This record gives sequence, structure tokens and C-alpha cells, in this order.
Amino acid sequence: MPLKTLSTVAVPEGDRDALETAIACARRWSAHLDVCCLSDRQIDMPAILAPEIAATAAILAEETAEEIKAIEARVEKRLTGEAFGWGLMSPIRYPSDFARQIAATHRFSDLAILHASGSGLDPLMQGVTEALLYHTRVPILLAPGPTDAAFERVALAWDGSDVALAAVRAALPILGEAGSIEIVTVDPDSGTSGHDLAVMLDRHGIEVDVSTRPRSGKRIADALAEHVQDRNADLLVMGAYGHRRLREVLLGGVTRMMLDAVPVPLLLAR
Repeated sequence: MPLKTLSTVAVPEGDRDALETAIACARRWSAHLDVCCLSDRQIDMPAILAPEIAATAAILAEETAEEIKAIEARVEKRLTGEAFGWGLMSPIRYPSDFARQIAATHRFSDLAILHASGSGLDPLMQGVTEALLYHTRVPILLAPGPTDAAFERVALAWDGSDVALAAVRAALPILGEAGSIEIVTVDPDSGTSGHDLAVMLDRHGIEVDVSTRPRSGKRIADALAEHVQDRNADLLVMGAYGHRRLREVLLGGVTRMMLDAVPVPLLLAR
């Protein structure tokens, strides 16, 4: 099924969002694009405000509203004249309920497109990314910089898990247009060879190569990052947060490590 509803987030500084990548994707796939306009203050404000700072809270709320209006004006100006359909959303009103509200704005999207700096997500984008991953089943495309959405060389990170399979399924519309697709396993065992996945994709008319990458004492995330750079891949598809959330927060994990240093556009799903 083609990707026909896309969503993204716009923030005060345009170089911190993925609006241009989202526009390129909407053009390429003839999709509708919804843009959620957010201010950093919407996630930084405390959930419970003491009475003595009520006046400050009112000022912050007013400044936030003005900032969002400015973001909306910038986005509207940029999107005017585009041939695809688009809409603006600025629904976040209560920071204490940020995750649920973000999830509600994106839950009908086929793909959310967000910015990743390549040196770690800033607090706002990290909050948006985790809200979508944990509160929706919407796949996310994280782009470290503007891209034309022509994903010709795609790498599929495979470990045999349900989340890895969910990511591949989410990427099927993109895989159908790609010129070269590779299933990548790091130090695979008998259950993660990639053979069954290759058979599934072949039945979709998608030809793939299967390769292995030795860990060689490296973190799995580092081995994957090296592989996609060595192969000059345009996109890495991988499952997100295969472990429980608390374990990921305390111990890290491949997902969190990849978010800290995205080498190429990264499609995540769970």
C-alpha cells in the first residue's frame, strides 16, 4: 500500500526540523502532508506550576503562542504553491500531556518524518520521537539532513525480531521503488540468517541480497553504521526499542545508540 498521508514537525529554527525532507517525500509519493508546529516551551514547561510563578507561566504561554504563529506563517509560506495537499496542526496545549497529544496528531499518518542532527536528538525532537514510537504504531523516518527521498540503496537491519519485521513491513512501499536492497545481519545465529525475510520480500517482487557483518568487538550500532557507510546506503531500516522501555533508558540499546549518531536516513518502526 503506498504512503499517502505523511506528517512532520516544524520548530522555530528551520534547520532543526525535517520540513524540506517531508516536502520532498510528499512530492515523490504524491502524498498529503500534515505539519505539526511546536515550540520548545511546550515540552520544557513544568507540569505543575507553583502559585508564585503563575504570572511567569502566563507570559510563557503568550510567548509560546506567538512563536507558534511565526512557525505557522513560515510553513504556510513555504508550502503555498505545492501541488500536494497539506495542512497545519498546532494542538499541544498542556505540556503534561505532551506524549498523548503528539500521538493523537500523528496516529493516522502512514509515515512521520522527523529531523535528527546526527549528533543526538535535541530534547524536543527526542520527546516527539519517543512519543510516536511508544504511543502509536506509526513508522518514523529520521533524516539527518535534507534528502530528495530517492532511496535507491536500502539496508535492512535484521535480527529476527518482531520489531525488525514490523520495520520491513512499514518500508515495503519504499522498497518497491529501490534499486538495491540488502538484508544486513550482525553476527547472526541460525534464527537470524535473513533467509525467511528474503523469501517474504521475493514474494512481493522485491529482490534482495543477504550479507553478514562481524561485530569484531564493536557495538552493534557501530557495526551497522559502518556497514551502511561502506555500502553508501541511502536508507537504513530497523526495528525500534526491542527491549522494554525502562531497560532501554537505563542500559541504552541499538536504537538509542543509532539515534545519537544517525549516519543516513533511518526508518524506525515497532
